[in-house]
Amino acid sequence: MRGAGAAQHSGSPQAMLWNCPGLRIVLPASPADAKGLITTVLNGGDPAVVLSHAKLLGIEGPVPEGTHATELGRADIRRPGRDVSLVATSYMVVVALQAAVELESIGIDVEVIDPRTVSPLDTDTILASVKKTGRLLIVDEAFAPCGLGAEIAARVAEAGFDDLDAPIRRLNGAFAPTPYSPPLEKAVIPQVEDIARAIRELAEE
Repeated sequence: MRGAGAAQHSGSPQAMLWNCPGLRIVLPASPADAKGLITTVLNGGDPAVVLSHAKLLGIEGPVPEGTHATELGRADIRRPGRDVSLVATSYMVVVALQAAVELESIGIDVEVIDPRTVSPLDTDTILASVKKTGRLLIVDEAFAPCGLGAEIAARVAEAGFDDLDAPIRRLNGAFAPTPYSPPLEKAVIPQVEDIARAIRELAEE
């Protein structure tokens, strides 16, 4: 996944992989989840792909000692909130949490949900959050067409439409090959300020 490697080495292939029936797709966003999820897929019987974001490799955090396995298909509410539900995966979880802290200072309480895996996807946790907040933003640095956000939005629209107080919003990376230049790559990937602006707009609806 992305990290100033240009189109040859940077990208977000999870949407393409999600189209493969039976394939487990794992997107850890913390050291503990990396250990727990990898342990689970190594001991499981299904084919799996673990997508590790280059920008997460330098992030430190607590890791349980000994055997540690994390159940696939169980999302983690990384930050509880009451005003807006924000679903993000991989490195976008880190960026989303930073945006949530900034928005707290102006009175917007954001619930950040990390699905951890998209195949299987914990739709129930997302729906429960939307029932509480009435608003949903999905942040994915991959392209918008046929992406994770489109599928999550469709599931919420089907099963949780009556709980929505505003239209579902998606925030994606630009529909373009990944640039080699770090400043240009930054320009095509959602940043803290982009997420904060999208949430402010959504909270006003």
